[in-house]
Amino acid sequence: MNNHSTGWFRKPYPLVESAKEKLGIALGSGIIVVFILIIIRPFGIESSKEMFPFLLGFGLIDFMVTAMHLFLFPMLLPTIIKSPNWTTGKNVLSILWILFIIAIVNYFYGQHLGKEAYVAGLESMDNIAMVSWIVITFSVGAIPVVFILYVLEKHLFQRNWNRAASLSKGIKKQRALQVDKPIELKSSKETILTISASDLVCVKAEGGNYATVFWHEGSIVKKEMIRLTLIGFLEKTSGIPTIVRCHKSYIINRNKVVSFQGNARSVMIVLDGLDFKVPASRSFPKEKLAKQG
Repeated sequence: MNNHSTGWFRKPYPLVESAKEKLGIALGSGIIVVFILIIIRPFGIESSKEMFPFLLGFGLIDFMVTAMHLFLFPMLLPTIIKSPNWTTGKNVLSILWILFIIAIVNYFYGQHLGKEAYVAGLESMDNIAMVSWIVITFSVGAIPVVFILYVLEKHLFQRNWNRAASLSKGIKKQRALQVDKPIELKSSKETILTISASDLVCVKAEGGNYATVFWHEGSIVKKEMIRLTLIGFLEKTSGIPTIVRCHKSYIINRNKVVSFQGNARSVMIVLDGLDFKVPASRSFPKEKLAKQG
C-alpha cells in the first residue's frame, strides 16, 4: 500500500456524536438493506411480497447492531472512540466491525430463526455456512461503504478548507482593538491570577468547574489551571469583544488568531504561540471568529 493510501486512512474524520444523527444512520442503513434484498431476491426467493417479513428481519438486525455500536461503544471505549483522534481509518475499521457482527447475527437469524418461520423458497440456505454469510455481507457492504467514505471525506475536507480560507482572508483584512483590561482568576492552587485581556490566548475546558487558561508573558506562553467554567469565564469577560467562544470546549482571543486550517473533521484555529490547534465549531459563524474592528 503506497503512502497516498495510508495517508488517507490517517486523515481526520468527523465522529457522529448527535443522538439524532446516530438514529438516522442506523435507521437509514436498515432501510437500505431491506430495499437491496427486495431487489436482488437472494436465497432462491421468488416473491419478495410473500417473504417481506423475513427480509424485514435483516433490516431490523442492521438497525439494531448499528445503533448499539453508535450509542454503546463510545461509552465502553471512551479513550479510543473520541472526536479529537477519530480518523478515516478508524471509521473504516468501525464500519467493517459492524458488518462482521451483522454477518454473524444474520447467520443465526437466516439459518435458525427465520427459516423456522419461512420455509418456502429457503431451501438454498441449507448449505450456507457462517463463513459464507460473512463473505456475502462484506461483499455487499464493504466496497460501497469505503467508496462513500472516500467521497464524503473529500467533500468535507473541501468544505472546511474553503471555510478556513475565507476566515483567514477575513482576519488579514480586519483588525481588532487591543483591550488591556485585567482579568482576575482563581487558580486551582487557590491563588489569584491576574492576566491582561490583550495577553490572553485561549481557555480550554477541563471538565467540572475547571479550565486551563493560556496567556502570553513576553514571548513565552504560560498556562494555569483555574477554578472556573467557560460560561463563568465569558460572564467575567463579557465587556471584552475580542474574547469569544469558538467551540464547546474553547474560548479564544481573536487577536491571537494567526490562521485557520481545514480538514474533513472541522476548521482548526492556529493561535499565536500555541503548539496545538483549537477546533472551531460549525455552529459558530465566521463573523464571530474573524477580527472585527
